Amino acid sequence: MNLLRSCALAMTVLALLSTPNAAAQTDQDQYNLTLDQAVAELDSAIQQAGKPDMDEHIRESAAALAFVLDDQEIESADGQLTLGNAYFIAGDLGYAILHYRKGLQIDPSHERLRKNLTHARSFVEPSVPQSFSNSWLNTTLLAWQRVTDRWTMWFFIIGSFALASVLWSIRILDPHNRVPLKASVIAGSVGVIAFGLLSYEQWILNDHRSLVIVTPGTGFYSGPSTSVYQEVYDGSLGIGTEAIVLNERDDGWINVRLSNAQEGWILDGQGVLINQ
Repeated sequence: MNLLRSCALAMTVLALLSTPNAAAQTDQDQYNLTLDQAVAELDSAIQQAGKPDMDEHIRESAAALAFVLDDQEIESADGQLTLGNAYFIAGDLGYAILHYRKGLQIDPSHERLRKNLTHARSFVEPSVPQSFSNSWLNTTLLAWQRVTDRWTMWFFIIGSFALASVLWSIRILDPHNRVPLKASVIAGSVGVIAFGLLSYEQWILNDHRSLVIVTPGTGFYSGPSTSVYQEVYDGSLGIGTEAIVLNERDDGWINVRLSNAQEGWILDGQGVLINQ
């Protein structure tokens, strides 16, 4: 029932995003009215982008929609795309990257999210170049996300193991025929590789808590103190900088690793977690 409810809510969000100015029907419950109002308000604010004081109105409207999505546990990649676009228009680069990243966690094959995230990252200053090993490894092992989704991968894995089992059974029934044995090994190996790729993705998503810097002037220190330790870089980290959380201290310091593998410390409250 929870799965059906989540799917229904996600489809409601997509419908509202495609027709945000449509009047709410009288038989909608209070939750749908709230969702409709949040989407319509954000759309209205975006339409008036460029006018005086509208950036703040866009931020407030985006925050309201984000609250509805989080409060009702609606997982919508298109909803995160809309939020990312709204924050980008308002000039909040950090929150734009945050929501693009959240959307890609929901749907890794969403091409528009990928393009918008790449575009937003180009505005991060100073930029932190990715290390070759980290970039090459992730690009290679997560390449399947560009051509298929998780459900298709699971069906492919199950199909591969099922085919391997059938071929192995044929081999048992006909010991002199070696063709089924070879084909069974190949099918099983393909299934294992596919399962490994999915496991790597889950390891990246679940075992790595990531954050995005959203506060200007965020210092990046070699240790958990501004008086004892020096800054790793001359100047602060740019808004929109992404990092992996390694450790959190009770005194408000967070140990993080940047995309270039450089480790350091920042103060709590200067970044927002992508995955809780």
